[in-house]
Amino acid sequence: MSLSTSPPPDAQSHTSQHALMPRRMEGTEQNSLQYPMLLNVTHIDMTSRADHIQAGLVDTFLNLERVDKNLYLARHLLKGRNSIPVVYGGQVIGQALSAATATVDFGFVPNSLHSYFVQSGNVNRPILYQVDRIRDGKSFCTRLVKAVQDGEAIFTVQISFHRSEPDSIVHQLPMPEVPAPDSLEDLSDTFDRIKKNPNLPPAALAMIAFKQKEIPPAFFRIFSFRPVDIDSYLCLKKDDVHSAGHGHPTDAYRSYVWIKANERVGDDPRLHLAAAAYISDATMIETALRPHSKRGFIPSMALTLDHSIWMHTDNFRVDDWLLYENHSTVASGGRSLIEGKLWTRDGRLVFSTTQEALIRAHKKSPPTPAK
Repeated sequence: MSLSTSPPPDAQSHTSQHALMPRRMEGTEQNSLQYPMLLNVTHIDMTSRADHIQAGLVDTFLNLERVDKNLYLARHLLKGRNSIPVVYGGQVIGQALSAATATVDFGFVPNSLHSYFVQSGNVNRPILYQVDRIRDGKSFCTRLVKAVQDGEAIFTVQISFHRSEPDSIVHQLPMPEVPAPDSLEDLSDTFDRIKKNPNLPPAALAMIAFKQKEIPPAFFRIFSFRPVDIDSYLCLKKDDVHSAGHGHPTDAYRSYVWIKANERVGDDPRLHLAAAAYISDATMIETALRPHSKRGFIPSMALTLDHSIWMHTDNFRVDDWLLYENHSTVASGGRSLIEGKLWTRDGRLVFSTTQEALIRAHKKSPPTPAK
């Protein structure tokens, strides 16, 4: 989930000189020509310029090597966890979105995507993104993107693009009333402070230990996370009498987290969309797991099966505070459904999301036969 360390000062020598020169992209693609250095590099070093956050995010999402028409290669891949070489799913979503965006005319912006994670990606191998131009219409364009490693699909996504048009009808739900981010503590600071508490419940200690062990430190260097209710986030609240199924509080399956990039990341709307898509995968599974973890449940497996996003506007910035609301509505048969809403600080709903996760328990050992 992070960007890796910075390259040496002469890292530019890894990129050929013509890689930084603008050229005509496929189709009309005037959007790419507005930002000529973002989608036409010929080589990307596996290390990122993470100390410069904007450059690190550009490497992460937009620096895809154009191999041929409709083919893009990603060499800079990020782990989702420190202990296993598996690509973080949010990055694959963001890169596929960038590859598809490179094939549509200027003026079209993504309005929805629907993706499936077929199998885990390996951070030690590049990912090839194959873009299928399903339809180019006057108002909408449709793209199907397949991410491939070693000749096998690891991810597929269908993305719809819409040419901006005037409002017809306008409405939205009100934004939840929650404390402002300025009044809350960064999650990384909370972990350092609260883990010194000798009376911390085992579930909270386990969560903190897991996150500090598995989430690469650079992730918190790039993004700030501020849970609205830290007691609920860390499973410190006692169960109340108003409970849903299995005795959990009715609000236990809901979470609110303020999220923001720690530095300004420029004005390219594609970068803000891709980074927001990346973030949208960060907190959903844990929203479904948290109430069960509080009561001792330890999954043997927890991963994303599919992920959908509806982009209501591209008029927002990831370097301004965004409130991510998650709500898990059901879990059964090893799968859980989580819904999300991403709000700007001034109350505009910019993303709606859904995710189905696979959450498996450890298999129970068969009883020992009597002698």
